[in-house]
Amino acid sequence: MNDKPVQKPISTAVIVSKVYKRPMAGPIREIADKLTKLGVKVYLDANTAVGFNISEIQSITRREMRDLDLIIVIGGDGSLLGAARTLVDLKVPVLGINRGHLGLLTDVNPDNIDESLKKVVSGQYSLEERTMIDVRVSRDSDDGVGELIGSSLATNETVIHSGTMAHMMVFKVSINGTHLYTMRGDGIIVNTPTGSTAYSLSAGGPIIEPHLDLLSLVPMFPQSLNCSPLIIPGKSEVKIEFEAPDELAELIAINCDGQVTMRADTNSSVFIRQHHTPLVLIHPEGYDYYSLLRQKLGFGRSLV
Repeated sequence: MNDKPVQKPISTAVIVSKVYKRPMAGPIREIADKLTKLGVKVYLDANTAVGFNISEIQSITRREMRDLDLIIVIGGDGSLLGAARTLVDLKVPVLGINRGHLGLLTDVNPDNIDESLKKVVSGQYSLEERTMIDVRVSRDSDDGVGELIGSSLATNETVIHSGTMAHMMVFKVSINGTHLYTMRGDGIIVNTPTGSTAYSLSAGGPIIEPHLDLLSLVPMFPQSLNCSPLIIPGKSEVKIEFEAPDELAELIAINCDGQVTMRADTNSSVFIRQHHTPLVLIHPEGYDYYSLLRQKLGFGRSLV
């Protein structure tokens, strides 16, 4: 192995973790100690410090993270998704350490954490940009001026549906101002390449290599034999409108990454476009996306 650093060595890092019932204070202290012994100045996200009652590690605000070399997210993929929405515009690389279940984004496992941290700190890592999407919901007023109802970022996908199980709606989908189709179905998923191995995969969408500049539209239970998933350029702007029976507005739900839900009605429109700043992930040297698919999702595994 070539020990010569191929990237900037890490000298400062902040640890972030979702505050929930799972006991994370121990792993946080353990990883902070390992990083300190490697010569890294370690900080703790202020919310994380309060949530886990950790006072011995200096805490900083999210605004103060902008000047650091690395953000470390400890938890599952959901923890990283939540952190990405609030931290992406800081433009600081993110390393995910898996303490959850699947670990497609938090790809550093506890079993090899010592080796992985040494590689990252010494500069033996790769940087990978992941597309995020900007989701906005607006309602047209009588004077033709759109009223913003809500907005959110998403790393994986946005799912537009009725909010009621097994309830069909009519979706009018446009790409860059050009009508694509009118579809009757339970919902529609607009996902990034990162999200192609998440909810979209369960709905029959394609797996997309995460570095590609693409978006995917995946219908959910369409009442049609001719409404397949569609790959579109990453810079496209998607607009989704709705038709309601008898002009009576129906409720809709717009969910982002399974964590943020916006409520509106069928008099509203949903706009999805690529966020101006990508999420930058750090992978220790030796990262292999195809190996991850085989290990985590059983990709290519024989069924017999």
